[in-house]
Amino acid sequence: MPDAADPTAFWDMARALSLVGDTLVRVDAEDRPQPALAVEWQRDASSRHWQFLLRPVKFHDGSWASPAAIAQILGALHPTWTVRATTMGAGARPGQSGGDSITIDTDVAWPSLPAELALPRNLMLKRDSNGIPIGTGPFRVTDFQPGRSLKLTASDESWAGRPYIDGVEIEFGKSLREQGLGLELGRVDLAEAAPDAGNGSARERTSMSLRVELMALVFTPNSRVRDVRAREALALAIDRRPIQLVLLKGAGEPAASILPNWMTGYSGAFSTQQNIARAKTLLAEAGTPAITMSYDARDPQAQLIAERLALNAREAGISVQVSLSGPEDVRLVRIALPSPDPALALREVARELSLGEPSVRGNSVEELFAAERSLLDAHNAIPLFHVPVASAAGPRVRGWLAGRLGLWDIADVWLEDGR
Repeated sequence: MPDAADPTAFWDMARALSLVGDTLVRVDAEDRPQPALAVEWQRDASSRHWQFLLRPVKFHDGSWASPAAIAQILGALHPTWTVRATTMGAGARPGQSGGDSITIDTDVAWPSLPAELALPRNLMLKRDSNGIPIGTGPFRVTDFQPGRSLKLTASDESWAGRPYIDGVEIEFGKSLREQGLGLELGRVDLAEAAPDAGNGSARERTSMSLRVELMALVFTPNSRVRDVRAREALALAIDRRPIQLVLLKGAGEPAASILPNWMTGYSGAFSTQQNIARAKTLLAEAGTPAITMSYDARDPQAQLIAERLALNAREAGISVQVSLSGPEDVRLVRIALPSPDPALALREVARELSLGEPSVRGNSVEELFAAERSLLDAHNAIPLFHVPVASAAGPRVRGWLAGRLGLWDIADVWLEDGR
């Protein structure tokens, strides 16, 4: 499995495993929950008790995805929930006698539970004795080398219909440059790409998501920079616009909020302006720290951006060393927003970056803004940019378009030469 300390590794694996497993619910282009493994659901007036009627499907090992099996998987993913199986015969609707279903009880009201269940981390997967993931999706796993590769074969018994292509091989840990070269040489059919990737016909084969990826600086748990004033000084020293225009080649937008503006409408209330004078004042009070900054070596832009951030910091009097070795104080990361639901996205990002649990359940602008402000006031993270996720397809790929959140749905893809 991916490194738990690396949120980008989690996202890479979650995106791949979405071809293997299904969630109980999916979210459509209008952000509305739609049936997946669950065909119907209902809640009580408190939004604490939910019932989901399940689709009769099998796992790839031939066993039934029974209510008991689904309840066991979901209960392990969410220990604070009470998940129970109910099997009383077929043909009933939720809340009526009969039907194969599960019930979920939560300690607090959870009106957005269906959207929660659509998150990639809630894929209904079990594992065999060798740790190989087993799901109910359009592809089954034939070989899994953690951190290196995943080989998939089309499932003839997929409840959504057999995919057009017979198999998929996914390689992990490749830089964007390596992926682009493989695409150019015809060794791969689909690849991640920089948001500005290509021109002419190459650009026509590139699909762009919404601005769903957050680039941020995140202070590590053992960071020597403990004083909040010193952390704030680093945030104020950063000049985002030149980095966005030159190093990101105009892609995305400068950000000082966790959630992008298309999701909330209030990101402009978080200032992205550099303020060297204020940074120096804070440093005079807190002392001048020495900071080691790391980055993802697989990202060709990351080192250049980290070095530019270090230069900004030095203008304010902060000594920053960019390094991939030794203890790190702050890390430059990219993390994809896993849901178009603002409250869910905020909670998931906060969890992955160890920022604490935001006190938000609904999606009112006031509640979201207050929750974001509370998270960022601790200065454990410094948002920098919101950028789109780009994916590129080779010339023989047909019927493919990446989703607006950057996910790959290749069950309906076919290859021009029939391979």
